Amino acid sequence: MCKFIKALSLSLLLLAATLPTALASETNPKVTEVQVSGSFQEEVAPDIAYINLGTVTEAETVAAAQAKNAAVSEAVRQQVEDLGIKAEYIKTANYSVTPLYKNDDNGRRTPTIRGYQITNSITVTTSPNKAGEVIDTALAAGANQVNSVRFGKKDETGVRNAVIAQAVRDALSKADAIAAALNKQVVRVKTVNENGVSFHSPEVNTRLFKASLDSQVSTPISAGLIELSANVQVIVELE
Repeated sequence: MCKFIKALSLSLLLLAATLPTALASETNPKVTEVQVSGSFQEEVAPDIAYINLGTVTEAETVAAAQAKNAAVSEAVRQQVEDLGIKAEYIKTANYSVTPLYKNDDNGRRTPTIRGYQITNSITVTTSPNKAGEVIDTALAAGANQVNSVRFGKKDETGVRNAVIAQAVRDALSKADAIAAALNKQVVRVKTVNENGVSFHSPEVNTRLFKASLDSQVSTPISAGLIELSANVQVIVELE
């Protein structure tokens, strides 16, 4: 028992001797903690376009409205495919059936249905320089809505990651500048917080209806540039 007490006392003495050294290393006065922010902005040219086109038809019965819509929609699809766009890049975005009600003499809607409206919209994925041609072709084939035109990047994830990496480099460059001013150097990166990437894609948010095809003027579509920006917060240790 006495030997055990002596051994325990020795262990406690050794622990007491090493504890100040351990605490001193954790609170090293030579180490300075600094938080810096980094940001990066870039504009890139889009390489893909998403065009949402619609065909709206009306008839007294659902079957008649469907038949009219199917004929026009098939013509639109066929004409767009003839531009060299594969069928898998033309997909249905929305299909709806809406009853149309009669109005009374005061313009108020009555419970009596006078017909049905079919809306069939598709999204065409193509290159930006073909957007105007796709719209003109679809309108000429019978489509009567252009709901939106949006531009983007095929490898959107890769573009976002590249912008984040540049923002981190910007933060570390600032940390190096601070370290140099203090006659220190960055010895460790403790944390990195990514605050999100802003991806502003050019988009034409307009609804166009075919009024006349008499003028042979092509639809002007300008893709513009995609704006990306990223921001990060980095905590480093200087010594």
